[in-house]
Amino acid sequence: MLIGLGWVACVVAANGFVSLATDLEVVPLAAAGPLAEPLGVAVTALAISPRMARSTARSVALPIETALIAALALIVVPAAVALVMGGGGAAFLELGHGATSVFTLTDALLAALAGLVTLLVVRARAAGAGRPQWPWEHDDQP
Repeated sequence: MLIGLGWVACVVAANGFVSLATDLEVVPLAAAGPLAEPLGVAVTALAISPRMARSTARSVALPIETALIAALALIVVPAAVALVMGGGGAAFLELGHGATSVFTLTDALLAALAGLVTLLVVRARAAGAGRPQWPWEHDDQP
């Protein structure tokens, strides 16, 4: 769950930087409403966190799975919000925008990176790695 929250923080920062660099809006359709992207990110975090939590050392496709889950959720959820807020036309336009958006690509790449970090941590723990210790810590302390 902690990596999922880290993913959300990275998404907020990355979307801000991409928006500043490209002068694009994350959700350019006014009919989609202001909650389309935040709900998409929240649902995506709730979708990828359980998958990362139950990963094993043999989950070699975890980065690809998390990227695909993120891309799908970031396309479908804002479109569903646009359907409720603005109707079928807005939902169709939001589907097209989400599928071709640089923000969706960036967020999916960040999800793949979160999946890779999770996989590396799980494999390190399976190999016997413990928590890192400061130089002043001793082995007899919990």
